[in-house]
Amino acid sequence: MHKTRRIITMAAIMDDTHGIKKHEYDKIALLGLFVLSLLMAYLIVAFRSKLLFSDPIRLSQTGLSVSMPSGRSWQSDKQWNYQDNMFSVSSLFPRGSDRPTAWASCRYLLSAETATPQMRFKQRASAINAVVMQTNQIQTDTLTIDWVRMDIPELYFSMFLGTSRLPDSRQLDIEVGQIAGETEKAERIFKRIIESLKFEDNRLLKNGAEIIAEIKRRGINSFLNNQNRKAYFLIKDEKKRNIGFTMDVLVESVVNGSAPGDKPNIRASGQFYIKGQNPVDHITAFQCSNNLDEFVYNSETHSRTGRSGAEIVLDTAGVITINEFQAQLDEKSYQLGPAMLPDVFLDPLLMQMLESEKKQIIIDIIEATGKIIPTFLAVIEIKDAADADEDTAYAFELKLLDGRGFSEQLYLNDQKQVYKRLARHDSLYILERTGAENIAREFPEHAKRILRNNQMLR
Repeated sequence: MHKTRRIITMAAIMDDTHGIKKHEYDKIALLGLFVLSLLMAYLIVAFRSKLLFSDPIRLSQTGLSVSMPSGRSWQSDKQWNYQDNMFSVSSLFPRGSDRPTAWASCRYLLSAETATPQMRFKQRASAINAVVMQTNQIQTDTLTIDWVRMDIPELYFSMFLGTSRLPDSRQLDIEVGQIAGETEKAERIFKRIIESLKFEDNRLLKNGAEIIAEIKRRGINSFLNNQNRKAYFLIKDEKKRNIGFTMDVLVESVVNGSAPGDKPNIRASGQFYIKGQNPVDHITAFQCSNNLDEFVYNSETHSRTGRSGAEIVLDTAGVITINEFQAQLDEKSYQLGPAMLPDVFLDPLLMQMLESEKKQIIIDIIEATGKIIPTFLAVIEIKDAADADEDTAYAFELKLLDGRGFSEQLYLNDQKQVYKRLARHDSLYILERTGAENIAREFPEHAKRILRNNQMLR
């Protein structure tokens, strides 16, 4: 009996000991699981907080490139986009959201603002009711960047803005915004973007500015024959069918009581017409001083989408004001850059290039619609011109750098007169020089205006 009780007691003790050990093992297992969870959480946070950046995104013919946040739910542009007379590239977080909590963008402005960086920072902070927390400057190998951090504390919002003045009146702006109080992350993104910036001046824009400066110094009337210059072209499609025409008349008029060549007033009139399923009728009128320090450029366009127009005015202070007339009036102002030139003066530009030693340039073409488009222009060998013939004495290649893919080859005779153009966009268009009477005969519905504009030459 006593022995039996001892056996039972020992068994109970053993069961108790086993229970204690099992409980301790459970506690160790739970502790291990907790440590593993912490490690996994740390790895997830580290994984999500690691910033990935794109390969350098280059802006054609500018020498500028930048890397932007990408991956990890960032939605990033793959290339610079042209809009409103500037180029931009951006990234948004999270991908696909219509209300991003973080964003980053770079803007390449064709015309730098006249206000100082500090003034613009204050204006931006005032516009969004933010508090300026810090201002500073960063120097890279080729750029000086002024920057500011501004917060809206009640919204847990932080924004970093940077700006850099580039050669030839260009400007680069950088913006990084972050909601949810992650200011450190926004700052890291901002500084990584700046670290990725590369800029190398290729002098093409400077070459263009020098050509334009010489045109202005000489005066527009020096490029005219008998105080006028005219150009009429039939537009043909790839099958050589007549589908439209262009007409440009440029004349010098003299102020009453002045001698010829004294205080000249330059006037121009033009028309671009394409028939077919999507007809376009674009009419322009231009007037300027001989040295191009003032001008007024008006245009009106009729198409299937309706009627639109624009007025572009350059004043003596060098400010361009663009009014676009569509559904509503839209007014914008820019400081005239040294490489800006109205498209009316393409012929003088080509002539001046041939007289210079510059074979490649970039200029900012001011179109009648109000767009300012960086344009690459190069003298090319006649053997490299796709449709050169016995009349070709000179050939040029022209490319618009706004991302639309428009390019053109221009053929000049020994009088330095454009007699043929090959334009490529969605299709190939052939422009052949002709006379006003021939266009009036091919397009009798426009004969009255064509012949009236031709009278400007008399």
